[in-house]
Amino acid sequence: MRKAAISLGVIGVILLVAGGLLAWWITPSYIARLPSNYNKTRTYTGTIRTLVNPAALATGNLSSAVKTGLPATLTDQVKVLQTAGNTAQVQDTRTITTSGSPVAKTVNNYALNRQTLMATSNHPSNWSVTPATGLTVSWPLGAKKQNYTGWVYLTNTTTPLKFVKQVQQGGINTYEYMATVAPTLPVALLSRISAAGLIPSADLASLSKAFPGATTVPLAYTYQAANTYFVAPSTGLVVNVSNNETETGGIALPNGTIIPVLPVLADTYHATPASLSAAVTDANNGSSTITTWGVAVPIAAASVGFICLVVAVLLWIRGRSRGRPVDVSHGQRHPSPAGNLS
Repeated sequence: MRKAAISLGVIGVILLVAGGLLAWWITPSYIARLPSNYNKTRTYTGTIRTLVNPAALATGNLSSAVKTGLPATLTDQVKVLQTAGNTAQVQDTRTITTSGSPVAKTVNNYALNRQTLMATSNHPSNWSVTPATGLTVSWPLGAKKQNYTGWVYLTNTTTPLKFVKQVQQGGINTYEYMATVAPTLPVALLSRISAAGLIPSADLASLSKAFPGATTVPLAYTYQAANTYFVAPSTGLVVNVSNNETETGGIALPNGTIIPVLPVLADTYHATPASLSAAVTDANNGSSTITTWGVAVPIAAASVGFICLVVAVLLWIRGRSRGRPVDVSHGQRHPSPAGNLS
């Protein structure tokens, strides 16, 4: 009896400890984080409101240079290239196409914390990454109803990601965040935009004063956006977006002001039905995995462990009771002597 009690007690303690480790260490540290083999491509459909063809623009052929109302597709591939402990090197490749032809493509590598998804400088020295700040490709696992800081790759700046509300997307609960990027000077420059003759006469007059005697003027472009993201909170996955972005070419004045000339690329897009469905499936699967190993299995292990301990205590008490000697000398009745009947 006592051996069985000891065995059950040991099993109970092991299960209780295992449940605690799964809930508070193993799941957060090794399960609820960016997988080392993560490789997902999302597809978004939308419209290019304005598109400039630089080759046609350079020749002054404005009818061919500026296109409007073009159907467009944006693909965004996020892939983990390698990991080092809790840090991952992630590549984000975005391509915009119209009529099957690419019109814009960017490739950025980031070093991210695999749990918070925040950009980090704590990575191997041989990694080639953009020194970013904040969130770059997704929200953290267990996203909260709060504001975050997001990275704007086109301008190498940050912007607030403001929590708006809780809303359904694709049949699941998501958190809606809004990012607004005011006109900001990116790292690239436009060339020969003044040759198109699109600068208003009033601006030309101010330019002649700003650049006296100059035969050329410095050119630049700004990026601005009003983007909405719908995030599955338990996994941090972006299941849908509603983005509105504009890149505008203009003249850079000496005081830092930029006179806008024309939109180089203006587009709006959101997830395709197939991409939304795939994102919802990924979010549900990820949430199920986290819930299973972080909640259900620990509770089951702790419950069985507690029962084992209770049974072990009862068996131990019962074993002690059986081993105690019984005194039979007290409380017995003795018969009367024979013949004493009166």
